[in-house]
Amino acid sequence: NPQLFFISDINPFAAQACLKTLKANKVAYGEVLNADFLNCISSRLERFGIDILLFNPPYVVTPSEEIGTSNIAASWAGGVNGREVLDRLIPKLPGIMSNTGTFYVVAIEENNPDNICQMLLEVGFNQAKVISRRKAYNEKLMIIRADMIKQN
Repeated sequence: NPQLFFISDINPFAAQACLKTLKANKVAYGEVLNADFLNCISSRLERFGIDILLFNPPYVVTPSEEIGTSNIAASWAGGVNGREVLDRLIPKLPGIMSNTGTFYVVAIEENNPDNICQMLLEVGFNQAKVISRRKAYNEKLMIIRADMIKQN
């Protein structure tokens, strides 16, 4: 079975760069959507489930009104605690992840990673933890991994 890759980005320049990357790497089964991920979750994904979801949400703490704008701020504006976009996704994850799905999310210290892990556990993931930390300029970046094991 071939793997199918869906990539979405609200920023049209980022979506175009992803498409070029897929082509340069000869990825035949990939689709790039210039859209908010939460608005492009289809019933097909809900029916079959996502095995691996990599999510790099806008995570910078900003005023809520900057979220989803049509300018470049949409790519980083995370709203209150930098979590408004992520907090909209987390409750939907059990319905879109496969029975053995793994979710990775990029976060920063200001996003309260312990609380993110707790929310992931509360919606049904079996484990959630920070697996990597790195400082990039003034940001303390991290990757959180959550594993889902659903019973049929």
